[in-house]
Amino acid sequence: MKMLTNLLGRSSQVSYITLIGILCLPCLAFAIEPIGTIGQPLPEQHAFLSNDTILRVVPTHIQVVDLHTGTVIDEFGERTYASNVVFSPTGSHLAILNYTASSKVTTLHIWDVDAREQVSAWSVAARLNDVAAFSAKAPLFAAAFADKIYLWNWQTRKFVGQMMTEAHSRTYAMIFSADDRHLITTSRDITSRETLALWNVETGRLEAYFDGHKVDEVEKIVMSPDGTRIATFERDWNGIFVWDIETRQLLWRDRSGTGRVSDVVFSPDSQRLYVATRTGTLHSSGSAPWEGWDDQIRVWDVESGQQMNAFGSEFRFLEKITVSPDDKTALLHYRDAVVHWDMKAKRSVRVWADFIYGWNDALSANGKTFVSASRYFIKTWDIPSRQMRHLIPAEDRLFRELAISSDGQKLAIGRDPWIEVYNLQTGKIEVQFPYYYGYSDIALSPSGRWVAARAGGSFHLFDVENPETIQQLSSKDGPDVDIGSLFTFSQNDEYLATTTHTDDNQQYWILLWKRKGDAFNFQYSWHVPELYNHSRLAFMSDADGSVVLSVPNRAQDTQIWRLLPDSPQLVTTLPVGPPARFSADSRYLFADRDDTLQVWDWQAEAPIACTSISGYFDMSRDGSILVSYAETGQIQIWDGNALLSPQPATVEPCGKQLVIFGDVKRNQLLQNFPNPFNPETWIPFRLTDARHVTVHIYSPTGQLVRRLSPGIMPAGDYSSQSEAIHWDGRNQIGEPVSSGIYLYTINAGDFSATRKMLIRK
Repeated sequence: MKMLTNLLGRSSQVSYITLIGILCLPCLAFAIEPIGTIGQPLPEQHAFLSNDTILRVVPTHIQVVDLHTGTVIDEFGERTYASNVVFSPTGSHLAILNYTASSKVTTLHIWDVDAREQVSAWSVAARLNDVAAFSAKAPLFAAAFADKIYLWNWQTRKFVGQMMTEAHSRTYAMIFSADDRHLITTSRDITSRETLALWNVETGRLEAYFDGHKVDEVEKIVMSPDGTRIATFERDWNGIFVWDIETRQLLWRDRSGTGRVSDVVFSPDSQRLYVATRTGTLHSSGSAPWEGWDDQIRVWDVESGQQMNAFGSEFRFLEKITVSPDDKTALLHYRDAVVHWDMKAKRSVRVWADFIYGWNDALSANGKTFVSASRYFIKTWDIPSRQMRHLIPAEDRLFRELAISSDGQKLAIGRDPWIEVYNLQTGKIEVQFPYYYGYSDIALSPSGRWVAARAGGSFHLFDVENPETIQQLSSKDGPDVDIGSLFTFSQNDEYLATTTHTDDNQQYWILLWKRKGDAFNFQYSWHVPELYNHSRLAFMSDADGSVVLSVPNRAQDTQIWRLLPDSPQLVTTLPVGPPARFSADSRYLFADRDDTLQVWDWQAEAPIACTSISGYFDMSRDGSILVSYAETGQIQIWDGNALLSPQPATVEPCGKQLVIFGDVKRNQLLQNFPNPFNPETWIPFRLTDARHVTVHIYSPTGQLVRRLSPGIMPAGDYSSQSEAIHWDGRNQIGEPVSSGIYLYTINAGDFSATRKMLIRK
C-alpha cells in the first residue's frame, strides 16, 4: 500500500479556545487552559489576493496566507456557526453573512480586504441563504431569501430594491453582469420550469430568459473575465453549460467525466474553462453512489467546446478549484487536503493536509496518539509533539469504522473487503481479516490483540496474533447484536460488552462476555433504558477490585452498574450524558451536559467544580488527556489531571518584573487597565519572541464579542498604555457593549492565556 507520511511541523495554537472562569486573587489566578491543539483550522474556501498571497476562509474568521510558505500573515473578520462568505469579482472586498438563530437575524459585514477593515454592516430580519453576489464596479450587493432577491448599496448601507421571483421559486445561484446593469439568476419561467433569467438592476424587473436549456437546481454561475460568457453546472450532475451573455443563447454543453461537477472557473484570459469533478459514478437517476474515482480538473476550450486536457492529484473528493491571476498555479481543494498545483508542470508544489475532517476520531488510552479518519484518508497525530505523523490513503476503496489500541501503536479499521490492523509507527498493515458485509462497529482490545466486529446477524472476534482463529460469539438465549451495536473492551481485555436492542418491543440491552484464556464466554445480559445513539460504554475497576460500567441513555442520564458474577447491580444514575469516561483513580466521571463538560464524584453522587469546556468528546483511559472540538475544527488538548486539581499560577509576581536586562523571560497576559473601566481599556502582555498576536473578547456565556488583531509583534514588553492593545468597549459591528464581566484571551503562536475584565457604566 502506498503511504504518504507528512511531517507538517508544529501546529499553530487554536485561535479560539473554550472559555473558563478565572478566580482572581491578588497575584494569583486559578486558570486552566488547553495545553495545545492539533491540526490547523479547517479550510472552507480560498481566493487569490495576488500570485503569492491567498485568502483562506476558516470556520471562525478569514486568514491571509503566504502561498509559498503557508505562513499566516494576518487574520480578520468574525464568523458564526451559521455563516457564509462571498468574495467580490476582483477580490478587493468580501461579505460575511452571519445568522443568529435566537433572533432570526442575518448580519452582513463588508470588509475591505487590502485594508483588513470592516467598511459596512447592516442587519436583515431573515435567514439569507448562501446565494449572494457583489457587482463588479458599483457598490451593490445582492442576496436571496425565499422568493425574493434583495439589493443593497454597501457604501451607504441602504436597501435599494428587490426582485420578486415566481411564487415558491428558489434562487440557486446569481451573478451580476460585467456592466452591473443586470443580474443573472435561476428562476421559473411561465411553464414553471427552472431557467436562467436576466433582471434589470435599476428597475428590478425581469427582462428576459436564457434559451437553449431548462436548468435544474443550478449549483453555480461563473462569468468569464471578459464579461462575454457564463458557465453553469447543476446539482448532482456531470454536465457543464456555456452561454453567450449578449444573445442569451446556449453555446455548447458537454459532460465532464463520470463524477459530479463540483466547481468551474474561467482562466484569467477567458479562453479556458477549468471543471472540477468529484468522486462518484453517476447512475441514470443522477445520484452519485460511492463507486469509482473521478477527481480531476478537466480543461475545456471556451470557443470550441472541446476538452483540451485533464489533471489531478492522488487525493479524493475534489470540492473546489481556485486559479492564480497569472494562471500559473491553482489551489485544488479536496476533502482531506489543499494542493498547491503547478499548472505547467502538472504536479503538486505543496500540500496542506494538517487539518481534521474526520468521519471517525479516536484517542489512545495513554493519551499519546490521536487518529482522525475520513472515507479516503487516515491521519495520525503525536499528541506530545502536536505533529501529524501519517497520511494513509484508502486508494481504490473506502475506510469505514476504526478503533485504536491503548498504547496508540495499532489501529483497526474497515476497508472493504478487509478489517485491517495498522502499525502506527510505520503506517503499514500488519494483518488483515475478511470484512464480511454488514459490519457496523469495530473495537480493538486494550492490548491490541482482539478485534470485535459485527457481520450480518453474527458477532465475530478476531485474534491478531492468530489471524486464522475467528470466534463467533453469541448471547445464548439473549438478544442478538444489531446494526447499531457498539463494542467496548475493559482494561486487561477481561470483559467485552456491547449494546443492542430488539425491534419487536424496542427494548435496549447490554450484553456481557468474560475472557477465560483466549476465549470470550457469554456472562449475562440485562435490560436498560433507551440508549443514546452512538454512545459507547466505559469500563473502570473500582477501589475494591470490582468492575463497573457506565451506560448513557437517551434521557441524558448515565447509569453506573457494578458487574457481579451472576448479574449486574445498579449503583447510581447521574444527570449527565455521553461521552462518559472515568478518571484514572476511579473516583470521578467525566461526562457531558448541554455540550459542556461536567465532572462528578460518582460514588458521592455530587458534581465537582471544574473548568467549563464545550465540545468535549473523549478522555484517555489513564486520565492524562482530555480532548474537545474547537469552533475552528481543530482539536483542543487539556491536561486531565489539572482539570481536577487546578494549581495556582502566578499572574503578576507582586511588583517583581519578569524583564531582566531588557529580555522578556516568559510569555504573559497581564491584567487590563483600568479595570473596572468605562468606556475603554488597554490589554497588556509580554512576548519572548516575535509572534502573530490576536486577542478575543467574550461574554461570560462564551459568545465572541470582538477580535483584536495587531498582527505580528516583535518580542518585548507591551505593558504600557502606548504599546498595549486598546479596546474601545464596542463589539464587532461597532455597538457599545453592556456592563458586566467579560473574558479576554490572547493567542500568540503556541501561547494562550485568559483573564477577565469588568465594564461598569
